[in-house]
Amino acid sequence: MTEEPLGQTAEEPPIPEGRQDLETLYRLAYVVHSFTELEPLLQNLVDLAIQHLHAERGVVFLRDRHGDLYPTVARSLYPNELVDAQKVALSVVQSAINRKEGILAANAQTDPRFQSESAIHYNILSVLCLPLIHGETLLGALYVDHGKLPGAFTERDYLFLKSFVDLSSSAVQTAQERENFRLENSYLRQIASADQGFPEIISNSPKVISILETVELVAASNVSVLIMGESGTGKELIARAIHYKSPRRDKKFITQNCASLPETLLESELFGYKKGSYTGATHDKPGLFEVADGGTLLLDEIGDLSLSSQAKILRALQEGEIRRIGDNQSRKVDVRILSATNKDLQDQIQRGLFREDLFYRLNVVTIKLPPMRDRKEDIPLLARHFLTLFAGKLGRRHVGFEKDAVDVLTAYHWPGNVRQLKNEMERLAILLNDGEMVTAHHLSEVIQQAALLSSAAGGNRLKESLDAIQRKMLLEALQKYRWNKTRAAEDLGITRRGLIKMIERFGLDRRKRPR
Repeated sequence: MTEEPLGQTAEEPPIPEGRQDLETLYRLAYVVHSFTELEPLLQNLVDLAIQHLHAERGVVFLRDRHGDLYPTVARSLYPNELVDAQKVALSVVQSAINRKEGILAANAQTDPRFQSESAIHYNILSVLCLPLIHGETLLGALYVDHGKLPGAFTERDYLFLKSFVDLSSSAVQTAQERENFRLENSYLRQIASADQGFPEIISNSPKVISILETVELVAASNVSVLIMGESGTGKELIARAIHYKSPRRDKKFITQNCASLPETLLESELFGYKKGSYTGATHDKPGLFEVADGGTLLLDEIGDLSLSSQAKILRALQEGEIRRIGDNQSRKVDVRILSATNKDLQDQIQRGLFREDLFYRLNVVTIKLPPMRDRKEDIPLLARHFLTLFAGKLGRRHVGFEKDAVDVLTAYHWPGNVRQLKNEMERLAILLNDGEMVTAHHLSEVIQQAALLSSAAGGNRLKESLDAIQRKMLLEALQKYRWNKTRAAEDLGITRRGLIKMIERFGLDRRKRPR
């Protein structure tokens, strides 16, 4: 990618801004109609935005099915600064998405909105970010910046980029759905080609192996299965395994998160509606029960359903039929229902928040997934798998983990479970140099600090590794503040007295050269 000139020569009069906008929008129309695959589409959109706005970098973040943001495409005039831009972009994009409005900053170094952001550390000046929204669906955001020119983007640029993302959001959503469909088919082919085993589920844990044996048994039948476990433990992955091992594997597998929509929208999504049943219902729409006919419907976060919605789902399960909103006609459906929750439904029943009769309908077989902290033997295995996967996508070579990194990963309690571990490995794949070994120091600060707190309960090997990390963090803080103990203690989040004790414990001396 080459940098666009910021000005024109005297021999060539500048193109009026209105004409420039129109030419870019013509090119945008060509892009959204010419590229149907997600990555090429996003690459061209980012390139077009960078060129029109004379930005240095651009990043598109999309949301996954769990609502988590991930950088899908990142482009830069200066590739060596691309990682810096992504670090800054994530915090800005998250802020824009939380507010559901764009962000324009003439100088992030002095803007109070960025005082706690990494924009200051990476010397980002001009920032412009707009959410990507199609209808009521928040897809992600488009971010551009300039690190050398303050005020590079104007209110006019803000309004132009808003039109730009509004016009491209439909194409992005369509391409994302196409990509999800492609991955779904790929997953189906992997499962169908394997007589035994679960290629997408990686584990040496006896607990998980026992669960997979249960999956094999229940897949062949049509019973309802309730999958329980903390967020991020892989409940949807188990549900997919049940579907693709079942006789329904050639039909659709559909997931609906019951916590993601208000009650009225959720019911119209599940049961559909008849044309004219309410304002905006301009056509008949089948619900997910009908769409999944012959296949499997996963009701995720079932514990968040309202009592009214629970009653309607119970009726559908009991009678094998549904009725669209505003319709008098009942329709027969043949759907296998799988449900998942991170809540204690027995407790919900006692509190009057969940119907007992629905619970027993859903709970013919229960599968309880262990949290990451109860399957520590899988942590190194999963970490290597995810890091190799993400490094490969970036065209990089993953070498491996140093012992201290493995010890810290294993010591950490992983409150976000497999999903958090996966996100941590994606972060490392972006930040590490090609072929660089992962050390404990590369891991997120929250993981390092939490592992340090657990060192007292660990064995000698773990304690030695964590001591080395603690000593390194202490020495770095002291050197950063030129041995000002008060400021170093504040940076580490400990008392000055505690810092002095740590200095004595590790035998650190300002007069000695650090080892």
